[in-house]
Amino acid sequence: MNRMIISAVAVLLVLVTATVGLISLKKSCEKLADALDEIKETAIEKDREKAKELTNKTIELWSKEEKIISLLIDHREIDEIEQTIKSLSVFARQNDMKRLEENSSVAAERVRHIIDKEKVSAENVF
Repeated sequence: MNRMIISAVAVLLVLVTATVGLISLKKSCEKLADALDEIKETAIEKDREKAKELTNKTIELWSKEEKIISLLIDHREIDEIEQTIKSLSVFARQNDMKRLEENSSVAAERVRHIIDKEKVSAENVF
C-alpha cells in the first residue's frame, strides 16, 4: 500500500512540475512573440528610432526569458532564435527596415513554433 501511495505522489509531482514548466514556457514565448511582432509593425511603419528602442528591449527580454526556455527546449533551436534576435539590432542600427521586418517575423514564427511543439496534444504525443 505504501508503495502505491509513494508512486501516486511521485506521478503527481511530475505532472505538476511539467504543467508549471509548460505554463512558464508558454508565457515566456508569448511575451517574446508579441515583442517581435511589435518590432515588425514598427519596421513596416518605418519608425527607425522606435524600432531601435524596441529591438534593444526585445534583446533584453530574450536574455531574461531564454533562461526559462533553455530548460525545456533543444539548444539548437534556441541558438537559431538567438542569432535571429541578435541580428535585429544590426538591421535596426543600419536602418534596414525591410530586413528588420523579415527577421522579426521569422523569429516570432520560431518562438511560436516552440509553443506548438511543446503543448500537450494527441498530435505531439503519438
